[in-house]
Amino acid sequence: MATWTDVVLGDAGRRGGRPAVTDVRTGEVLAYDMLMKKLGRAAAGLRDRGLTPGDPVLVHLPPGQHYPLAVHAAAAAGGLVVPIEADMDLELFYERLSHSRARMLITNDDLARWSTSAVGDSRIRQIFTFGEVPGATPFADLDGPPRETPGGPAVTFDGFNVLDHDEVVRELRRMAAEIRVRERDIVLVAATEAREQAGMFDLALMAGAHVIAAPGATLGECRELIREHRVTIVAAPTRLAPVLGGEHVRPTMYGRTLDLVLRTGI
Repeated sequence: MATWTDVVLGDAGRRGGRPAVTDVRTGEVLAYDMLMKKLGRAAAGLRDRGLTPGDPVLVHLPPGQHYPLAVHAAAAAGGLVVPIEADMDLELFYERLSHSRARMLITNDDLARWSTSAVGDSRIRQIFTFGEVPGATPFADLDGPPRETPGGPAVTFDGFNVLDHDEVVRELRRMAAEIRVRERDIVLVAATEAREQAGMFDLALMAGAHVIAAPGATLGECRELIREHRVTIVAAPTRLAPVLGGEHVRPTMYGRTLDLVLRTGI
C-alpha cells in the first residue's frame, strides 16, 4: 500500500512551479516542485544522520512553508512524526518531549530559542532548524540522494496513540471524500492544533490546492486574507469559524473535530 507521503504528494511533480504554500508571515512561497525536490534530499539527510525506521522525530513548527517539508521529510525517512503545536506551553512541551523519547527535533529559529530551553535532560541529541541557531544544524544542510520510503509507524499526535502509514492513508482518503478539496481551491489554515494543522495541509496538498498559512490570524486578518487571496476554504479556530461566513462544517479527523468554512462566497 502507498505510504502517507506518496498519497499526499504523489502528484506534486506534475504540478511544477504552482504554489503549494504561501506563508503570510514572511511572504515566502513554496512551489510543488521545490517541495518534492527538497523533501527527498532532506529525508536522505536525516537517515545519513542516524534516523532509523520508527525513530520519533519532533516537529515543532507553526503552519507555514516549512511545515509540510519537515513533516514529510521525517515521514519519508521512516521516522515516527510527532507534531507539536507551536504555541504549546512549556510544561506540556517538556512532557511531550520526555514521553516521545525522540533524539531529533525540527523547528525554526524563532521557536528554537524557546524550545531548546525545554530540552534539558531529554533524549534530544540533534536539532535541525529553518534559520540559523547556535548549536543547531540548518535544515538546509540535510542533503542526500532520494531513497525508497520504509513502512512502519507514521505519526502520533498525543505521544501515546501511534498510526501507521496505512491508517493515515485511510483517514486521509475518508476525509478527502467528505470535504472534497479541489485543485483550484485556496485553503487558509489559521488553526494551529496539531491534528487540524496536519490534516488540512495534507488534504490541500493531496488535491493540488494552494495553502495560505496564517497561524493565529485574528478575525479581521482572516477576513482580509479571504478577500486578498480569494480563499475558498478556511480552517480556523473554533471561536472564529462560525462568524466568517460561508458554510460552517465540523468534520472529525484523527479523533479531533475540525472547524471549517466552505464556499466562502469568493
